[in-house]
Order: sequence, then structure tokens, then C-alpha cells
Amino acid sequence: MSQASAWAALAALLLVGCDTPVASPDALPGIAYVNQRRRSEADVARASEAFYAKEHHGSDVVFRTTESDRAGYYFFVKLEVSPPSDGRLVLEVVRTENAPPERYDFAVNLKPGFPFGEYVIGLTGKQSGDAKWRPIAWRVSVVDAKGKFLASKHSFLWGTPSDLAGR
Repeated sequence: MSQASAWAALAALLLVGCDTPVASPDALPGIAYVNQRRRSEADVARASEAFYAKEHHGSDVVFRTTESDRAGYYFFVKLEVSPPSDGRLVLEVVRTENAPPERYDFAVNLKPGFPFGEYVIGLTGKQSGDAKWRPIAWRVSVVDAKGKFLASKHSFLWGTPSDLAGR
């Protein structure tokens, strides 16, 4: 093996070794928080609706799995990144043990009002489960139009990046 070949091989190994690894969708910053709770019909009603007879969300952007149903299990998401206008907000929920995650996908072409607005994702209708149901695990992600993860946050039981690598 010539010295030039050895240097070329060493340079190739250094370039490959220094390349940044692909980020796991579970380790991407950009979501400030995800809070969750069950809300009844009375919890989501606003006094202004008595006067205007129209639902008003204030500075929040609200998504529901069944738009006509308001009671359900809600996720309140505050982003630290500004998603692209063609991006998507993806919620994945594991309902029961040994079940695959259910995926809910929403367009983020609307932005919450500054500074207190949130994205609010409601599992409503059949997806809300019974009154005592809580998800076993969940993950909220922001993806671009091509599906590239821009930010992600998950519950403790969702798993670690090494756990997910084997799936």
C-alpha cells in the first residue's frame, strides 16, 4: 500500500468519524413544554360564547380529532421553534400496553398568538377514551413537509433513543 493510499484512507476515516450523527427524533430541542389533562364540555366553554354563539380560542390554535366534540383528553404544546408554514404537528399516543402508537397529524399553517398562545391538541370523540383514560406514552413532534423532524418531546415511558433504534 502506498503512502498516498494510506493518507487517503486515513482522511476518509476522519471525515466519516467526524460526521455528525443523524439526530434522533426523540432528542431534538424546540418544544418548550407539553402539558396534558382531561377537559369536560364545561371546561372548554367560554362566557363569550353565550353572547356570540361562536367558539373563540383566544391566542391558541386548537386541533381536535373530532371537531364537533369538545370534551376529551388535551395536550397543550408551546414551541420554541417557528415551524415552516407547510410543516406538521404530529401527536403519537400509545393507548394500551403492547399496542402500536396511534398517529394524529395537523397542519401548522396557523401560529398561536404571542406570548401566551399554545397549540392545543384534543383527542375528542371516540379517541378521547373513557373519563379515567390516560395515555401510557406519547410523543409530540414538529416535522417539515418532507417528514424531517424539526423538534420533538416525549413522555418518560416513550423510550430512549437506544430503545427506539431497535424498532
